[in-house]
Amino acid sequence: MRAQVIICPQCHKKIEEPILLNDLSTAPAEHYYACPHCLLKLNIYAYMRTSVAGLFLIAFGLIILAEVGLLTLYDMTMWGKEIALIFFGSRTGEAISLGIGMKVIYYFLIGLALLILGLGTLLRRRGKAIKLRFGATNEKA
Repeated sequence: MRAQVIICPQCHKKIEEPILLNDLSTAPAEHYYACPHCLLKLNIYAYMRTSVAGLFLIAFGLIILAEVGLLTLYDMTMWGKEIALIFFGSRTGEAISLGIGMKVIYYFLIGLALLILGLGTLLRRRGKAIKLRFGATNEKA
């Protein structure tokens, strides 16, 4: 990953690629990025962009899965239904209807698909979104 070009405040030269300096004179040893010309310590600022679409898909998927879980728990405790009948049976004409004649398994699969798509979107964009920004500090105080 290529970092941005900065100017060293001490030697006033362009730094295209900082070096990783290992200072073994301190205990514990200190590792930091430095200017390749004058060895001035550089601060690294990392920032990440988050995907709003990924967060929305995860939240919506979790809401649907929570509703399916609550409905399944309600049917098992209050009505004494078996889990196969809850997931694969029709809800038409019952007191608790899911609308448009859908079965609980469809809602479970939709919620699971949204959750997996949201996690995939969020993790894929997170891997590409990390950028390093370098800033220089002068420790002659």
